[in-house]
Amino acid sequence: MKSWYQASELSGLAGMPATQQAVTRRAKKEHWFARYREGQGGGKEYHLTSLPAETQAALHFKHAPAPAISKDKELGIKEKVDTRLTELKGWQRKIFHARLALYREFEQLQKLNGTNKAIETMVTMAGNNELPETLMQCVADANARKGEARTLSRSLILGWLRTVKRYGITALAPAAVEKQEAPEWAGLFIRHYNIPTGPTIPEAMEQMAKILPEGMKMPSYHQVLRWHNKRSALDQVKGRMTGAAYRSKKGHIKRDVSGYRPMAIAQCDGHSFKAYVAHPVHGRPFHPEVCAVIDMASKVAMGWSAGLAESALTVASAFRHAAMVNEDKPYGGIFEVAYTDGGAGNTAKINIDDKTGLFARIGTMFEKGRAGNPEGRGLIEVSNKPIWIRAAKRLSTCTASTMDKGAKRNMYLAIQKDMKEKGMSDQLISWRDFQKHCQDAIDDYNRRPHSALPKIKDQETGLKRHMSPLECLAWHIADGWDPKACQITEAEVEVLWLPRETRTVRQATVQLGNNHYFNRELEHYDGREVQVAYFPTDASKVQVWDNEDRLICYALYEKNLVDFFPKAMMAKAAEQRSKRRAEIKKMNLQEIYDEERGVIDIVSQPRPMAEIISFQAKMEERVTLDAARSKLVEKMKTVQEFEIPHDDRGKYRLWQDLDKKMARNELLEEKAMRFYEAYRQTQSWRAFRKIEEQLGGAQQQA
Repeated sequence: MKSWYQASELSGLAGMPATQQAVTRRAKKEHWFARYREGQGGGKEYHLTSLPAETQAALHFKHAPAPAISKDKELGIKEKVDTRLTELKGWQRKIFHARLALYREFEQLQKLNGTNKAIETMVTMAGNNELPETLMQCVADANARKGEARTLSRSLILGWLRTVKRYGITALAPAAVEKQEAPEWAGLFIRHYNIPTGPTIPEAMEQMAKILPEGMKMPSYHQVLRWHNKRSALDQVKGRMTGAAYRSKKGHIKRDVSGYRPMAIAQCDGHSFKAYVAHPVHGRPFHPEVCAVIDMASKVAMGWSAGLAESALTVASAFRHAAMVNEDKPYGGIFEVAYTDGGAGNTAKINIDDKTGLFARIGTMFEKGRAGNPEGRGLIEVSNKPIWIRAAKRLSTCTASTMDKGAKRNMYLAIQKDMKEKGMSDQLISWRDFQKHCQDAIDDYNRRPHSALPKIKDQETGLKRHMSPLECLAWHIADGWDPKACQITEAEVEVLWLPRETRTVRQATVQLGNNHYFNRELEHYDGREVQVAYFPTDASKVQVWDNEDRLICYALYEKNLVDFFPKAMMAKAAEQRSKRRAEIKKMNLQEIYDEERGVIDIVSQPRPMAEIISFQAKMEERVTLDAARSKLVEKMKTVQEFEIPHDDRGKYRLWQDLDKKMARNELLEEKAMRFYEAYRQTQSWRAFRKIEEQLGGAQQQA
């Protein structure tokens, strides 16, 4: 026998509770001698000497070697049968206890009178019905025979004596009657029933009948049902369920976090919000992605974020919010371990890279759970219901599975109708209101009693209830845990949480995507790799860090771009070109007039004054008409040449050019005016405007 046992090995034994959890609670209550188990899975083991006497006896019988027992017709013991007491059925245990009671009585008589006299006394008293009433009942049970009442015999007692002497006391237990557990058609039924499509018993029988061999009788529905109900619950679903669904039916190990302090382990997972929200850009309905960071020890939701879709920035923003500590959020900090699933947002390079990743920079160890094993991240999976699904149910645009299908359909049609008629819907909550709605859901969760936390006495009602996450956090602080040990300043948060990428410096410039950022300080790092930290909402500048995590400088967007020639020189050249073009146009116009009049011979015969005046009026009218036609052609040409770029930066530069024309009181054609007015209302214009303002401020500081 071994000396150390786990709770799973002790549960169900004599003197032990039926469940593993109950064994663990009893061990804590009675202070059993324990140690931590080595190897995969961990947990505790308890020493044999700490266990009750009856449990030690059960373990002794359980680990006793199974004897190869020869066939004994009198005892009904079959060859090579394992007679461990823990595996006996009820009827076997009843016979064993009866035989054991009679054998113990025989041992007492044997000590006083010897073997032969003890056997004779036992047989005589049993035959004359002179044994105590309890032992007489044991006589009937010990024979294990149907039919007429039987008594003890000399050969029976001698058989018991030889069996115990040779194999031990456990050999008195009768052997189980071997029966054919599975009928001949069982394999065919299992082949068509235990499959992922989940057919019913009649459907599986219908397919089984098609391949039933000749001579094999087709069972009835009730025969199949009776045999199927005798199968174990796990055998019934094996093949019908796979992966995580099948593992949920099997036993699993629970991870104990009672010995951890807050900010030790965090679980994080994204969740598609089960309600329609107005998109912050185009206003159409969509399901945003929300993400919460839960502390394993206190169950407090330390941080959260919301994004347009699952992304690495959403996960990073959630951990950033968890680290923020201020007047509105007095709890939070840096976690020691982050435990997530293998989602694309969690395992993105900007989060888990060894050099530039977020977790490496803030000193948090990243651990990824096994794929297809949501039970290992049960806390964060379960928290989606009391936080996000409950928050979604408070909105009229809820799309959760509990929402009435008819109401859900009517809501969707109403939103589509509003979007078609007005371009917006009053039923959709705005992005700003949605963020406030999420914060309220997090606050409600942190203040609500949590079933996984210890119970306390409520100060108002006087009744016992579970702690809320914030109450558990306060208890840890009162117990000596210092929250400041894991907290950082807001300035440190801003520095640490910027996403980074490794780039090589070329001529005092670093390239990030299609953007180039310049600073003369980078001349000393030419050809070397640096870490470029960028602002997700501000493309006007980046931070440049060396490989020892020291800030080199701020590099500005296209700071090294200058005009090819000085602006004054270009303005003078443009003025001269305009004058020259005007002179050429005058010469061309004069040539047109001359061609219209034709070549006129000069004669001395004068023309009447009225004819001269009429000719001059026609010429003036022709000049006016030609000028109008020229303006119309130029306008049409301008309309045809006016094109709107496809990229956001080109649109903003076009808008700047139009804005300069408006400042000079120049007239714009209709298409340009429509673009000028509409583009100012877009998110792109506001973003570039903000970058322009920040760049101007940075240049002034420089």
